[in-house]
Amino acid sequence: MSFPHPHYELIALRHSADAVIVEFWLRGARRGMLGKIPPTGSCHRARVTAYFVFDGSEHLVTERVYFDRLTVLRQLLAGLDRRKPAGLLKLARVLRGALSEAGAKPDPRLLDTAEPDLGPRVVDQD
Repeated sequence: MSFPHPHYELIALRHSADAVIVEFWLRGARRGMLGKIPPTGSCHRARVTAYFVFDGSEHLVTERVYFDRLTVLRQLLAGLDRRKPAGLLKLARVLRGALSEAGAKPDPRLLDTAEPDLGPRVVDQD
């Protein structure tokens, strides 16, 4: 697990007809692999938005989580001691892992989405 003991600080909780939207601060320390990026042991704090989408029967359909990955990576790199050879070696491994993921194609499930049915459109007749 990349972040084995996450800590969540609620910012806001909202709802719509078919979703619950949660904004929160996510804090944690990097202990495991994150894709091809090795663990740094450094801490991070990032603002996150999560969408919990439900179907017509109120069953959870999906959870979508959005955050700025570069902010997290920057914080994880800041915790490395670049004055020591071990820190420089870890920095090189982290950057190599991050660069190898940067050119990867997105998961097809993110690209092949259905247009939502929002019901009939209402046109304002002023």
